[in-house]
Amino acid sequence: MEIAILILEYLRVLIWPIVVLFGVLIFKEPIHSLFKKLNKLVLPGGTSIDFGKEIKEAEKLSEEVKNAPVDKSRKQAPTIPITEANARMLSLGLELSPSGLDMNKYMDLAKEDPNIALAGLRMELEILVTNVAKGFKIEIVPYKSTLRVLKSLYDSGAVSSDQYSLLRKIINLCNAAIHGTRVSREEAESVIDLGQVLAQDYLAWLSWGFPDNWKPKEKNDD
Repeated sequence: MEIAILILEYLRVLIWPIVVLFGVLIFKEPIHSLFKKLNKLVLPGGTSIDFGKEIKEAEKLSEEVKNAPVDKSRKQAPTIPITEANARMLSLGLELSPSGLDMNKYMDLAKEDPNIALAGLRMELEILVTNVAKGFKIEIVPYKSTLRVLKSLYDSGAVSSDQYSLLRKIINLCNAAIHGTRVSREEAESVIDLGQVLAQDYLAWLSWGFPDNWKPKEKNDD
């Protein structure tokens, strides 16, 4: 009975990503026709985003994030395998990752449509930010933007300055792709690579960020 309930719950949380993916496939051409062929996105008020420049700045931040020293107060535990990521999130009552944190799925999508790939990555990051906020007991107000939730995480010390800045950069790049900036496959792949850096940090957090003494599956079976 418990297994049946677990399967039903797993299917329930997976329904919306499946519906979104189906909608993207069906309406791919209409969505794509809405993307204006621009090198820069001009936002209300005249602010513009130079996509290439933003990627270079984000790449520098990603190196800082990758090379950041590990917090000594963090529990010493192996990083959870990507194959266990969604099962772990389900057990913690968190929202599942549409890709299972496998950024290669967005890489594959970028071969067909770079803009839609970044739209998918944007949804992924929104879920990760929301989950981290839940893990740190930060109140999530309905309709509160992802960037505002991210700012709350930063203010509480849940994410570092470099993680905060990198996430903002990637989200803004994804938003630019969604709202009209023409994105090449190479540019989309660069942004997805940046997302991989944060996905690795998130995987590590799943293993140390909760008081249940998580261990890899093979050790749990002992």
